[in-house]
Amino acid sequence: MRELVTSAAASARLDLARAWLRERGPAGRALVVAGTQEAAAEVVRAAAADSGAAFGWQRFTLGRLAAVIAAEAMAERGLSPLSPLGVEAVCARVVHQLRGRLGKFDPVATQPGLPRALSRTIQELRLAGARPGGDLGRVLDAYETELGRAALADRAAVFRLALEAESPLLDLPALLVDLPLRAALEERFIARLRGPVLAIAPAADATRISRALDVAPRPLREAADTSLARVQQRLFVEGTAPVAASGDDVILLSAPGESRECVEIARLVRSEAERGVPFDGMAVLLRSPFQYRPLLEEAFVRAGIPAHFASGTQKPNPAGRAFLALLACAADGLSARRFAEYLSLGEVPQAVSGAPPQAPPSGDRWVPPDTELTPALPEDPAPAEDAGASEDFEAPVVAGTLRAPWRWEQLLIDAAVIGGRDRWKRRLDGLEAQLRTSLSAFAEDEAKAQRIEREVADLGSLRDFALPLLDALASLPASATWAAWLDPLSALATRALRDPARVLSLLAELAPMGPVGPVSLAEVRLVLARRLTELSIPPSGKRHGKVFVAPVAAARGLSFETVFVPGLAEKLFPQKVMEDPLLRDAERRDLAQLETSIDRIAAERLALRLAAGSARGKLVLSWPRIDLAQGRARVPSFYGLEVVRAAEGTLPPFSELSRRAEQAAPARAGWPAPANPGDAIDEAEHDLALLGRAFRDPQESKGTAAYLLAANAHL
Repeated sequence: MRELVTSAAASARLDLARAWLRERGPAGRALVVAGTQEAAAEVVRAAAADSGAAFGWQRFTLGRLAAVIAAEAMAERGLSPLSPLGVEAVCARVVHQLRGRLGKFDPVATQPGLPRALSRTIQELRLAGARPGGDLGRVLDAYETELGRAALADRAAVFRLALEAESPLLDLPALLVDLPLRAALEERFIARLRGPVLAIAPAADATRISRALDVAPRPLREAADTSLARVQQRLFVEGTAPVAASGDDVILLSAPGESRECVEIARLVRSEAERGVPFDGMAVLLRSPFQYRPLLEEAFVRAGIPAHFASGTQKPNPAGRAFLALLACAADGLSARRFAEYLSLGEVPQAVSGAPPQAPPSGDRWVPPDTELTPALPEDPAPAEDAGASEDFEAPVVAGTLRAPWRWEQLLIDAAVIGGRDRWKRRLDGLEAQLRTSLSAFAEDEAKAQRIEREVADLGSLRDFALPLLDALASLPASATWAAWLDPLSALATRALRDPARVLSLLAELAPMGPVGPVSLAEVRLVLARRLTELSIPPSGKRHGKVFVAPVAAARGLSFETVFVPGLAEKLFPQKVMEDPLLRDAERRDLAQLETSIDRIAAERLALRLAAGSARGKLVLSWPRIDLAQGRARVPSFYGLEVVRAAEGTLPPFSELSRRAEQAAPARAGWPAPANPGDAIDEAEHDLALLGRAFRDPQESKGTAAYLLAANAHL
């Protein structure tokens, strides 16, 4: 029996899903398939908590389930799964092979964005089973030829194999939790499920799952007696809505800039916690995570709020940048400037003898990749800090930097090193000879002699460390298959970096690309550059006890008491809708089931519906009033008007929307503190709030800031 149940509120759908799981019994087997592992685990945990225990409920994402079912067929055919990075690398190889024959793509063939754009479009075409003609069709043919030659399977190939394979998993009862289906192959895969199926889906996202299961959706009956319920049910629904009074469960607010907006969200989180809402009962759902994630991280740290960033946090990756600097050094003929850039990043490993450490055997250098189509491995404990790091400040390397960095830069200048291994050695030897001559000349001047001796020692440290690495860089192949590249690159990372784990993980992700090639050093740098400059730090531990911060799509299958949605402003939410630069909408309409601008607009609306639907008790929508980067006013998104229309049945003018939002959070652009010191999120805000009160009413506030003289050593 197959059933599809829809609802605008996630809590109603999830209650039904948990009841269905409990009916299977703690020993009954069942599949739980969701958009994320977190969503599948959440449903299983909640159902198991009522039953006491459960042993047969297996959790999957759609891609992982397909990979498990297709694993045997892939092994028989000798295929290796290809990660998104591997797809991009194959596209870079195809662009290089077809250079001069790419037609309309030739003018941008040397740009780093072309392989990335091709990887997205090609994956969409293959998952939809579409075959374009012209230049893009030729690139697609070359891509598929390269996959066959290298025995690689991308996501589309894995799903095709899963469609042909037999597995006892297909006969199990299946619970599909807010599953996002984006392609025809995914629909066909879901259609193969043979056991009883219960699918739950947002009311606005049931078309594909309904088609895949060949059942009509059954909507749940929901009352529309609160502002939040009306927003969930009527958002973007055409027609006249009945007029209703506004409640305090849907809040619109604005702040002067994205940073202050995040501070106001932190303030409201603390207020909700004081009201009794646990931290893990709150979520901040982002449509523009790149802009808001670092600002929310800072605001929550200031406010002492524990947060779980579901997609991790982004930080500069000095180890990755140091490795890229070394590759640039090799590409520029062992450039001294590039080598100095590597040294300046502080990622030099401990070198007790002066020379870089030897690379461990290749088997010991492997680090598991992180992809959906490969089996999950248990996480290793976080590496400890350098317990054996030398505390001897006369050692060749101290705290990841060659000793006396302010002097070795001058040494490189004095030695006039430009590039080339032989020239490096001649110039450094020549500078040493010059220094020893000076040492003999100033033997009677103790101070100058000691200074020159330090320079000689620093020069020795630089030479002992640099020349072996330069030999390794000089030995890199000019052009080879990925298999021939990966071993020397991983060896170089273990010798040249204090913490090579991120680089090794990325190289492991490229291991299935081994037969592809030959590729040049320029292609290797192109593939690695974007992933190594920024470090994505995965969340530590589980989300429980912490505020959930994630992109809106990660809210599928989850429900929270209070939901915050920042960035409801122009070009942030909804984001600017743009056509695919490689396959325009006019061409897409002639192909089967490809996304067009109409679908992209619907996806933006669905994102807001998902965010609103995940709230059980309160929805807070906010936006910045000022674009601080461009120094101009921000225009609220028209989605704010749609929220008010759904909640109250009337459509206010933009001026009224802005006035309401400013009253909800009366923050001033020139004074980063609340009017009431008791609402401050940290000591700095508290002090500023007290000063602000003193400025407003000096007669009533005499002496209130006197404590600052004792609390602040600078006053």
